[in-house]
Amino acid sequence: MFLLLLAACGTPLDPVTDGTVDTGDTKGEDGFPFGDTILTFGLTLDDGALAALAADPRTDVHATFTFNAESYDVGVHLKGNASFQDMSGKPSFKIDFHQWVPDQRFHDYERLTLNAMVQDASMSSEHAAYRLYDALGLTAPRHGYAQISVNGELYGLYGVVETLDEHFINHHFDDDSGNLYEGGYGADVLSGRTDNFEVTEQGLPENLEDLQALIDAVDASTPSTYYAVLSANFDADALLDQWAAELVTSNSDAYTTLANNYYLYHEPTTARWTMIPWGPDQAFIGDLNVHSAYYGRMAQRCAEATDCAARLDERMAHVLDVWQSEDMVGFVEAETVRIEDACRSDPRSPWGDYGCRDAQAAMRDWTAARPSIVRSELP
Repeated sequence: MFLLLLAACGTPLDPVTDGTVDTGDTKGEDGFPFGDTILTFGLTLDDGALAALAADPRTDVHATFTFNAESYDVGVHLKGNASFQDMSGKPSFKIDFHQWVPDQRFHDYERLTLNAMVQDASMSSEHAAYRLYDALGLTAPRHGYAQISVNGELYGLYGVVETLDEHFINHHFDDDSGNLYEGGYGADVLSGRTDNFEVTEQGLPENLEDLQALIDAVDASTPSTYYAVLSANFDADALLDQWAAELVTSNSDAYTTLANNYYLYHEPTTARWTMIPWGPDQAFIGDLNVHSAYYGRMAQRCAEATDCAARLDERMAHVLDVWQSEDMVGFVEAETVRIEDACRSDPRSPWGDYGCRDAQAAMRDWTAARPSIVRSELP
């Protein structure tokens, strides 16, 4: 079960004596260090590290990471593309606990991603999207909240995301020896685009045989055979559930809509692929028509195949059923209330007009209204 991280201001979790945190998580005994509160993390960087990040923000520098009484020597670099901000703003961080100390882990984790949420004024969209993915039974990162201080200065509220790396793959797949591909702008299941993928952890193969085989299978399909090809390479319903969730949540920066913010994992023993969502901070806003032109190539091919398009419509109806059964309206209401104080006190994100306050109110209204809009667009 997804670790539900409804944030509430309060005392950080205390580590238990065996070096993990008792989260009540039944998905796996991996010590994911989040509970039902906003955590408190600290980063300390000396002048040399700050200068190095200013010169080259994508390369790790030494920092000290603190949580409660715990202290770690970690690698830190800044992340983000369109959302990138440097240390003078509200930067997002990648924390690597084993960069300098090979066997060091943070409650079993080698890495954490700290998102500044600068493109999500509500600071709630990503959290709600991952909650919906879990309710659908999809393979997706877990998400929580922390308030981050850098050299004693409060930088504000951050989303804490389970990094997609070998730990994630080991936790979710029986065979963790395959390649994990990060797809971003320009990377798609399309001939000539393989070099735009980044291969995570396993190293870059001499030739991207598994990815190229998937591309070749999609290339060779016709509208009448495409759904069968998709089913042979993926758990088709899981893949379509992800696409359906992207469309229902009007996520304009996802695989279906921009061929962005996703990973692909190929499990060698099953010869099956899994698409994993990432960075859904543009969900739960906007008025995307669920049948508007798709950008991701596999989604485009699905729209052109009668049986695949019909099944995608069915999965969108299923997402709406889950939306209701899981009370996403109540979830969003509770979440925005629980993080309100942290949003209000965030010194590097706006609160008032057009800030977190107004964005959260708009998100609550949007979540209540969206199901009837989508149902009117379905057959």
